[in-house]
Amino acid sequence: MPDVPRFSVTVPAYNAESTLEETIESVLAQAFDDWELVIVDDGSTDETRQIAERFAAADRRIRVISQENRGSGGAYNTAVRNARADLIVMLSADDLLLPDHLGSFDAFIAENPEASVFSSDGYYEYPDGSQERADVHPTRPGSESCTIEELLDACFFGVGAVYRREVFDAVGGFREDLYAEDYLFWLMALAQGFRHRYLDQPLAVHRRGDVQKSADAIRMRETDAIVVREVIASGLLTPAQLEAAKRAEARLQRNIRIRKAMTAVLGPKLTTRLVERLRGRREVGPGASSAQRIV
Repeated sequence: MPDVPRFSVTVPAYNAESTLEETIESVLAQAFDDWELVIVDDGSTDETRQIAERFAAADRRIRVISQENRGSGGAYNTAVRNARADLIVMLSADDLLLPDHLGSFDAFIAENPEASVFSSDGYYEYPDGSQERADVHPTRPGSESCTIEELLDACFFGVGAVYRREVFDAVGGFREDLYAEDYLFWLMALAQGFRHRYLDQPLAVHRRGDVQKSADAIRMRETDAIVVREVIASGLLTPAQLEAAKRAEARLQRNIRIRKAMTAVLGPKLTTRLVERLRGRREVGPGASSAQRIV
């Protein structure tokens, strides 16, 4: 394959036999066809590798790499280091790109050459097939970019997000020991001065499990707090950004205390139901928001 594709779609896959086929098909269904798909089988023990290799045998744009299990951060690192394009697309093995995703980003990126990180809106899809608009965007109404202060309050919708290879090289790739490696990656990218641009179109789907358990919600927030502390310790923040990061960590610690207290009294299931009722909506998914989560 001598020609370098416009996009490299990177998919870490671990025991993803129930969802991977649909994820791959969502890439094959793109109206824009100048892409490659790099799937990393991260030590799966099910049929993940066989499914991926079946698609690769039928389409030369698809490549499969197998490795011992290193987590999604390690699988993303392997995928990017083997990708050929300058523009890298993040896609989990249980998420979907809508048919206009790559074509829309192709035009949008050409219109915004000064930016290096790009995201869009999308949908959450639930086991019953219902969908809701994620509507996770920069916090200023009508804004088209996200500053690091805003990213500390609410992470943009990361499914199908695109970034230039120089971002990966500057940040040093994804941390392999974190639950929310993508959030740290975006924060460190903006801390190093890379610019973000937001495309106000729903272009991807985050497929979610049943009800997110309180234990997982606590884990997400504890990881978010670790991430914010990492950014604080990086020495890259301006004084104003540093104050925003400290406020974000304080909010997260308060949130964790509330969650743990509720879970201790009510139990995980009842806590989850109560939180959903208080929020008036379903739980926010991983990567959709961070310090903004109230309970």
